[in-house]
Amino acid sequence: MVNAFGYFGIFIATSLEYGCFPVSSEVLLPFIGYFVYRGNMSLIFAILASTVGGVVGSLFCYCFGRFGKNFIEKCLCGKYPSVQAGINNADRIFNKYGKQSVLIARVFPIARTYISIPAGLAGMGAAVFVLYTSIGAFVWNTVLISAGYFLGEYWKDAGKIISENHILFYIIAAVLSIVLIKLSRGKRR
Repeated sequence: MVNAFGYFGIFIATSLEYGCFPVSSEVLLPFIGYFVYRGNMSLIFAILASTVGGVVGSLFCYCFGRFGKNFIEKCLCGKYPSVQAGINNADRIFNKYGKQSVLIARVFPIARTYISIPAGLAGMGAAVFVLYTSIGAFVWNTVLISAGYFLGEYWKDAGKIISENHILFYIIAAVLSIVLIKLSRGKRR
């Protein structure tokens, strides 16, 4: 899709990934960086197209959470108690960590995609959601696209190393997030 449609393909692919479809950004974005390396695209335009696509896909999930809350509560909570538990948990997370949880979650695989639904369920303001999503998506997309770009022809080898050591990368991301949360709590005091 990226090869056939260029920047529009990047927009569509990242919209799907951020919109909770099974598209892996850890594979997609470095591959886009590889296309940039080959001279097929501009680095900045690839990052911008992926960021805009990420915001649009995230807004889809946000709207589902925001406007589908009654549907979720009426149709799913009665059948699946875990759904109600998830809604209650999302409310607790937003009450405890605030709006920053959207920004922080954008650097965690899986959570970075699905955080949009709890943000909508919690009634987070759309403008703040878009701002935090834009910042988080821009950072995530820049890192992964740039990695693909700078790895050049070796990006396939790097993917193999990351997949073999993915737990280490998750631990590093968790430690960085804990540090960010502690720093933001310190500023609030």
